[in-house]
Amino acid sequence: MIPRELTAVTQISINQNPAWYIHENGKLNIDKLLDEYIRFYKQHSEMITARKTYTEAAHHLFFMAWLQRIVNSGGIIEREYAAGLKRLDLCVRFSGEYFAFELKLSSKTALDEGKQQLVEYLNRLELNSGYLIIFSRKKVEDWETLGKREMAAFEGKQIEVIYL
Repeated sequence: MIPRELTAVTQISINQNPAWYIHENGKLNIDKLLDEYIRFYKQHSEMITARKTYTEAAHHLFFMAWLQRIVNSGGIIEREYAAGLKRLDLCVRFSGEYFAFELKLSSKTALDEGKQQLVEYLNRLELNSGYLIIFSRKKVEDWETLGKREMAAFEGKQIEVIYL
């Protein structure tokens, strides 16, 4: 309830029709949803990056606000989803599918730690793929590379890494 209240103002400013992100078969078009989130992030990221003390939590809330507007049309966002004794940052359930997200602030170890954490969660959830989003702490200098998406095979799982 608290995350939803914290993201309410941002959610209201998101002018998106949830139907835009649903395939004809009723499944979530996660690729389109992430493409549009990257576009939205590029346009509005100053809301969180302009502050000198922004944290990983601010990025979580920003991403959740985006997802909430879309997923509310038939899915569930589980925050700090229990996967064993550890917690996955976000798990989206929509039309019988699960989408696992690990979010990190950039650091020397963010990529390696994030992939390792995500693989552990994917194993427990019996999923073959997931998403690692790494948020930069630096001022954007190259808007073309912001939002770069890479596929990485790691310990038998497919991880899409998104750099924001």
